[in-house]
Amino acid sequence: MKDVTKMTEEEWQKHLAEFDRKIDETNEKIEYCRKKRAQLEHQISTIETRIRNDAEKKRTHRLIVRGAILESLIPDAEMRSDDEIKHLLISMIGALPDKLREEIFGRKTNDDE
Repeated sequence: MKDVTKMTEEEWQKHLAEFDRKIDETNEKIEYCRKKRAQLEHQISTIETRIRNDAEKKRTHRLIVRGAILESLIPDAEMRSDDEIKHLLISMIGALPDKLREEIFGRKTNDDE
């Protein structure tokens, strides 16, 4: 770099103009990075929402299928209340021998305690 104490006015102006240009370039890069960051954050949010929605859809589908299976096995299920169905299932599970119940559920149920 040139000795600044010996620079002419014209050289100073060129020197300052070069700094201004570099500052402008840097500010443009900063703005580009901010926009890119906002885009990426939006993409992350969109992907997270899609994953959450997919998980909810899978759960809903599983609940419907399993509910349909249970309903097909319980006589007159559509005419029974939710509490009656729950009580019936609890009674059926409770009627299983302890060893079979543990084998199916992998743990003791509340009735065992």
